[in-house]
Amino acid sequence: MTKEEQIIIDLINWLKKEKPDLGLFKREIATKYQIACTNNVTLITTYHKLLKKKKIKKQPLIEKLLKTRPVRSLSGIVNISVLTKPYPCPGQCLYCPKEKGIPKSYVSGEPAVERAKNLNYDPYLQTKKRIEALKMEGHITEKIELRIVGATWSAYPKT
Repeated sequence: MTKEEQIIIDLINWLKKEKPDLGLFKREIATKYQIACTNNVTLITTYHKLLKKKKIKKQPLIEKLLKTRPVRSLSGIVNISVLTKPYPCPGQCLYCPKEKGIPKSYVSGEPAVERAKNLNYDPYLQTKKRIEALKMEGHITEKIELRIVGATWSAYPKT
């Protein structure tokens, strides 16, 4: 059994006797195993592996505790933004950023922009990678609102 798998087993046992305080648990585990505090994505990934192997039963409380940024899927719908390829915009707005290789009105450093840039602005790959990331964070991805953004997409030729 890996260290991560043992941590999940410890978490299940710990929740049976303690009030759910994930921060306290992570500090205790870090001391016990002499490791840095484990992040939630690693724990939830390991939890799902153990479920798949049928080594543990489904633990709704653990899923709730480990979900990162629960507000993202609170309504039951997750939002995914897909950026179009940069295309020259005819407008010359003073306030609009004009970074090379990035759709106008967006700036590098924004998560959706970086993801699009790294994936060559491929809409399918952007969507796929974002869904994978949301699943790893513990979000349900059955209902998705897909937003196509890029600011210059309306300036594309009509051909």
